[in-house]
Amino acid sequence: MKLRNILFAGVAVAGLASCSDYLDVESPSVFEYDYVYSTTYDMNLALNGLYARLLSPYSGLLVSNLQLNSDIDFSTYTSDTRGTNNARRFDVTDESTDANNLWRQGYIVIEHCNQFIKGVEASQLYKDGDEETLQMLGEAMCIRAIMYHEMVWYFGDIPYSLKPTNETGIKFPVVDRNVILDDMIADLKEIAPKMKPTSAIAEGVERIGQDLAYSLVARLALTAGGYTLKPDKNDPKSYGKMERMNSDYLSYYRIAEEYAKKVIDMGGHSLTKDYVDVFVDECNYTVNNTDDPIFEIPFAKDNSGNIGYYHGLKFNSNNSQTDFAWGATNGGVKVHSIAPYLFDPEDIRRQYLFGTWNYSYQGVPSFENNVYTIYNNKWSKLWSQSPLGNTSAGGTGINYPYMRYADVLLMFAEAANEVHNGPTGEAQEALRQVRARAFRYSENQAEKVDGYIAKAADKESFLKAVLDERKYEFAGENMRWRDLVRNNIYGQELYYTFLRHCCIADNRLYAPTYAEELAIHDGLDPDFYGNNIMLTPYWRVLNNVDETNDALKIKCFPNRQLQYIDVFRLWESYTVNDVDKTMFDNNTEMYTKHRTDDGTVGNEVCYSLSGYIYRDRDSEIDYLVYGDRDERSFTTTPEVFPPVRYILPYPRAAIRDGAGAYVNYYGYGY
Repeated sequence: MKLRNILFAGVAVAGLASCSDYLDVESPSVFEYDYVYSTTYDMNLALNGLYARLLSPYSGLLVSNLQLNSDIDFSTYTSDTRGTNNARRFDVTDESTDANNLWRQGYIVIEHCNQFIKGVEASQLYKDGDEETLQMLGEAMCIRAIMYHEMVWYFGDIPYSLKPTNETGIKFPVVDRNVILDDMIADLKEIAPKMKPTSAIAEGVERIGQDLAYSLVARLALTAGGYTLKPDKNDPKSYGKMERMNSDYLSYYRIAEEYAKKVIDMGGHSLTKDYVDVFVDECNYTVNNTDDPIFEIPFAKDNSGNIGYYHGLKFNSNNSQTDFAWGATNGGVKVHSIAPYLFDPEDIRRQYLFGTWNYSYQGVPSFENNVYTIYNNKWSKLWSQSPLGNTSAGGTGINYPYMRYADVLLMFAEAANEVHNGPTGEAQEALRQVRARAFRYSENQAEKVDGYIAKAADKESFLKAVLDERKYEFAGENMRWRDLVRNNIYGQELYYTFLRHCCIADNRLYAPTYAEELAIHDGLDPDFYGNNIMLTPYWRVLNNVDETNDALKIKCFPNRQLQYIDVFRLWESYTVNDVDKTMFDNNTEMYTKHRTDDGTVGNEVCYSLSGYIYRDRDSEIDYLVYGDRDERSFTTTPEVFPPVRYILPYPRAAIRDGAGAYVNYYGYGY
């Protein structure tokens, strides 16, 4: 599917809706329904309009601003001033523009899906059981489920309707999130068998097929069976409590296991391509229909989408242009600077994902020191062999892989482990496929893959192995914080993420007493954080056609025209005597801003998670935030971690337009 066609269709269908109150939509007239849904041609134009509507939230909000901090995805903050829009550090109010935009964009998508579904189900083609009509109905139901799934993750219990606003009015009743998920699961279980597999769709994975419908059932079921933050409706000041959404949670894990297995048994997807090539192909507008991607949200080159602009190394501009043909990049979607140490050194994902330098507008690379975060190279405009031009910025047109086969395999492994109280042979095989691709070039593949999985023999250790694999696999894909929430370990992992930065800061003055506990939690040697952090790396600038490069290094930095920075034994410890200074003639101290020479702890250490955990720069007392700041010593691990207030407040405009129908809990407004 080329988005040029989708956008034209979207413009045509946009005439069926105009603005009204918080839902920002109106339903079409009966005449328009009769016209649009009388032929599959016109119906397809209307469906393309749904895809066009889906682009907005995935162009920025859901791939950047609302990708919440975790132990892998990370955004820093330098002030302890409470904000209205700092969702990534769990510090927002009902005036948050990001929350308001997601609310507005989400309900626009849902309303248009409701309109489309009503029109299809009233059509003669649907009553006659027309295959093309049923396929399009399934696509619309999947898009609606995608959007409702996002909304319950961010807002919890929300206004809900399966009917367009001309039948219900614009004030939907607030419904428990589990009811919404149950409805979405039921819809997709019914329609999915009537849909076509991706292999039978001309547009391939740029359009929704049966593969995505089954995969989406598995994802919805895991969400429904997992933990969530529930409000205390008797105390609106409370941040809420982490609970399973349903007492019969295992039934949802059985659904997830069953439907993920359906995708596996379809045989339409594999992990044949190298991990790096999956994303480099996306940056080059190459659609792989039988490999890892199951559904890619399709953006249009030069027109829409910011994948690869927010991601990848930053390329600065001068007067809005650069000296190279790729144009400027933002580089704002980053990862935790200590995250590479949590990866196995032989994991290809570690070599590819993490970028430590930026470019001047002239294309000169500069090593970044004093870092709290580093670049996420999963996607980049710089990987494209057809650059957008030296004045380009966003509008990259790079597709976003909403669902990948690797996700299905790991969902299956997680669900099967829970259902059977330990890993089955099929669950181990699913994990093995994902891990084997990551270690395809390892000299110790048997140890890193089969040996690793064999050690995860019980339920608890296998779950940890699966969740760790998801951390390595889905960096930058807005997955990690949800995985942690679903398994009720988000607070714990934020605490240890906070300690990693504290450890770097405190190592500049003394050996912190908590360093050993931190290292053990991370699965590292007890003295790791004292001895193994790369404090003063040596590096050099190379051309990417240098004969000293090996094929793997070139693969991990696929731009052959730009120079790159080669760091000596990146993410490893060494002594200065190990370095050949005739080759590596630069050295830079990496983490000096964590604590300055006068002993002051850096702002980013203190405040980047301050909606949950906080460090005072002067007294060095830390607080866990749970309604009010609760003074704790950060050298003593809490027995029970307070819940993370990851839920966003209903926007003030929605509360106003709801005329008393909507009330914020979770401590918002108090």
